[in-house]
Amino acid sequence: MNPKKVYIQAAEQISIQQPLSEEWFSAPIFYHDGFVPAVNPAFREYIAANEARRMGNLIKRALVTSLKVLRKTEIDHPDAIITGTCIGSLNCTEKFLQALTENGEQTLSPTYFMQSTHNTVGSTLGIYTKTHGYNTTYSHGEISFDLTILDAWMQMQLGKISTALVGGHEEMIESYFKLLQKTGYVGLDGMAPCSEVAMSMMLNTQPHTEDLCEIAGIRICNHTSADSLNDCIDSLLHEADLCREQLCAVMTGKNGNPANDKQYQEFANSVFPQTSLLHYKHIFGENYTVSALATYAAAHCLKEGYIPPFLYDTDRKEQCASPQNILLINQTKGQEFSLILLKKI
Repeated sequence: MNPKKVYIQAAEQISIQQPLSEEWFSAPIFYHDGFVPAVNPAFREYIAANEARRMGNLIKRALVTSLKVLRKTEIDHPDAIITGTCIGSLNCTEKFLQALTENGEQTLSPTYFMQSTHNTVGSTLGIYTKTHGYNTTYSHGEISFDLTILDAWMQMQLGKISTALVGGHEEMIESYFKLLQKTGYVGLDGMAPCSEVAMSMMLNTQPHTEDLCEIAGIRICNHTSADSLNDCIDSLLHEADLCREQLCAVMTGKNGNPANDKQYQEFANSVFPQTSLLHYKHIFGENYTVSALATYAAAHCLKEGYIPPFLYDTDRKEQCASPQNILLINQTKGQEFSLILLKKI
């Protein structure tokens, strides 16, 4: 049986770039290291003020990006809502714990507790849009978003769903940033800034004229050896009727941290020595679910048929005049790999 084609019909982002906009494509904002919060849009244009007042930033951002995607696609009730977040509503969690200690576990407001769980975003989207289908949340570290794509892809191949609203949502607070900085995960000199993300996209098995691109395949490889990873890549490309030499570009998660970048550089040099390399964290920052913005950025590059110069990796500046496909690679400590292959329509 031939695999069903899956298309990215629309995608929206709120990040450290201009929110709900593709202005970053021609006029990106560059930041230095440290913690840079997301640039919030005018929430009142999408959410009533009395409702927004009771929501944390993470929920508001996820809701606004999702609502704009639903409006663009004219899909009121997708078959599935699949959310990826590693640390969830961190700000609400902190406020709940602070109230817990300051008030001696007495007279606590339930709002912060209810919004502190990871699946709050998915449930809020379901309630707000009156969508009662499949709804789940993945909280699996740095591949949380990648697993939302895999889940939707597998269900579409099985014929269980035709549309899926998938998203990657992450927020950061100053106190947690300082803890991560001590571990060396973020905040090093010369490293991409620590950031926040809310990205929603609609996947559809039916083609539309305004589709961004096709998702040609996805693989998640855990604790894999070099040989098995090579086999995984070849299998993914074979299913898409491609070979390594036909790849236009590979987008990696280089972020300026030598320990992280070494993993990507060694991988790219051994597996794709002649392919153009792209990176994106220098404009979108680093966080657990920033791979959602890699998918978003690559999809828009394929839609426009053009890759902006600032996305090319300085270690390998070969340029692809008219990209037909982009392979996204996301890895954690050289052990967990996610591979998402996007193709131009």
